Amino acid sequence: MSPRLRIPPALAGTVALVRLLPRVSRTKTAWGLAGLLIVSVLPTAAAVAIGLLIGAVPDALRDGVSSSAGRHLFTLLGVTAVLVLLQQSVPPLVNALADTLGRDADRFLQQEALAAVGGPDRVDHLSDPDVLAALRVVRGLGLAENARPSQAVAALAYVLPAWLRALAGAAVLIAFQWWLGLLWLVVWPLAVHFMQREYFRVGALAFGQSNALREAEYLRDLAVTSGPAKELRLWGMVGWLTERFETTWRAAMEPVWRMRRPRARLIASTTGMLGAVNLLSYGLLAWAAVHGHIGLAALAVYTQALMLANNYTAFDDQNAQLAFASAAVPHVLALRERTADGGRQPAAAAGSPPAPVPEGEAPLAGAIRCHEVALRYPGTERNALRRIDLTIPVGRSLAIVGDNGAGKSSLVKLLCGLHAPTGGRIEVDGRDLGELDPRAWRRRISVLFQDFARYHLSVADNITLGAPHRAGDRELMRTAAERAGVLPLIESFPHGWDTVLSPEYSRGTDLSGGQWQRIALARALFAVQAGAEVLVLDEPTAALDIRSEAEIYDRFLELTAGLTTVLISHRFSTVRRVDRIVVLDHGEVVEEGSHDELMALGGKYARMFTLQAERFSADDGLPDTPLTVKGPVNGTVQDTVEAEAGRA
Repeated sequence: MSPRLRIPPALAGTVALVRLLPRVSRTKTAWGLAGLLIVSVLPTAAAVAIGLLIGAVPDALRDGVSSSAGRHLFTLLGVTAVLVLLQQSVPPLVNALADTLGRDADRFLQQEALAAVGGPDRVDHLSDPDVLAALRVVRGLGLAENARPSQAVAALAYVLPAWLRALAGAAVLIAFQWWLGLLWLVVWPLAVHFMQREYFRVGALAFGQSNALREAEYLRDLAVTSGPAKELRLWGMVGWLTERFETTWRAAMEPVWRMRRPRARLIASTTGMLGAVNLLSYGLLAWAAVHGHIGLAALAVYTQALMLANNYTAFDDQNAQLAFASAAVPHVLALRERTADGGRQPAAAAGSPPAPVPEGEAPLAGAIRCHEVALRYPGTERNALRRIDLTIPVGRSLAIVGDNGAGKSSLVKLLCGLHAPTGGRIEVDGRDLGELDPRAWRRRISVLFQDFARYHLSVADNITLGAPHRAGDRELMRTAAERAGVLPLIESFPHGWDTVLSPEYSRGTDLSGGQWQRIALARALFAVQAGAEVLVLDEPTAALDIRSEAEIYDRFLELTAGLTTVLISHRFSTVRRVDRIVVLDHGEVVEEGSHDELMALGGKYARMFTLQAERFSADDGLPDTPLTVKGPVNGTVQDTVEAEAGRA
């Protein structure tokens, strides 16, 4: 097999862009290529025609306009007029087509990035700085219009014909002096190579500044979004934020600005080389004309050819734009390869429908088991989980408790298949979770995350996203909302289910934290209604008031009936309702049992429960009977704590 042709780095972006265009649109690319060839050939043909026209004038004047020389002159005049007219009318059409194709290329790369980043089953790649840098380019940030591939396509429509015209002019000069034509065929490609290499260095440096630019853009977004607006004004941070943005932005961009100034030695040597070749060319033409070696027509043609060869410049904005904007294209196209390690399934092609999920699988019958499971996040040196041995029986409930950072949410991510264990394995009914179809598994598991998403979409969309394949089932949606206790709120909205949950839209509204949590709970319950068998609740009432929390937990057994349930909560007054409790500490299971068993054990769980119960002692000034917990207690304390909490 022959070795693969190595593309110079300075041209890698341009070559990647050219290869991309047929994938964007074969028809537009074909028409564009035809247009570019016409635009490139027309000036050369017009130059030759003009030269011949000038050469025909003396004979026509001598013999008269009615002579054959005169008729030949008028024929050349008509041909020249047609060529000049085409030369004026075709380029605008080609430029318009290039603009359209460029916008299509931007959209294609955005879809490619979405498919590459959203396709993997896991989420490790979303913290990869190189992936985030490529995504910044896709968003059109950083260098603004100079960084968008659409600008590179527009520049290509200008630069490529200029290249071809210069080469055509050099080819015409071969008829005058073959070595002079070859010299021009060497000089311009050298000038292009050296300048494109400079522009590539700038584009590569700009792309390398992506992380710093992302920081600056984050600071900018803080200043113009509603979320942090209250704190920014309360603490007088707007001025500080503006100054910090300016400092961060300049620190990222000043190296790029400095590099954009081409090196003086390169400019001097390149322009000197071109000047010397031009001086030699015009001198030879003048010498040949004076000594009668070429006639007036040939002199005019070769002079026009020299003008074409000099019509191209390697130093203009379009050449710089082509290098800047195309430099990021290979990085964006490489996203699929880079994110392939983020999940077991290859990302779907942009615009392709999702692969069907097998139906009719048997319900879970055994248990979900963790065997010596460990997890270490990419880029960290400490294990978030280590040596986790745990069994979650099907159809039963399990609570996971522990201090912040103990690994509770990390375990949930493993159960969802969002990360792969770095050690051990997770089995579902005896089958390795890593070998299951992740999409089929995720139809069987429903999660209310502690940091649940707040979608600026309609109420209906916010709930049915829990099971998009059942989005049209309105009855299912109402049932989920009713079970989450949010149906009365939805029905009170002026636009009902079509209300957008964001005040930034004309038909939108804002929600409190507790109302958002009920919407998220309804989304999880909608997935359960649609067939999910495992329900994971990660701090499901953290944002609810005490009455709403009590209402949810009073219905806990009803909401989780028949499900395999995993509950994560810091509210120990609710944990006793589950069948079994697991205590995590520093990524390990340190205690396991029922509430009564763990209280009798007098270990970490008992200490945490006791500490929380003491908040309702007489020292808190509650008006009712004092409650003081001195040590391990039985379940009757639970009832007292709940009663005190209700009165509080």
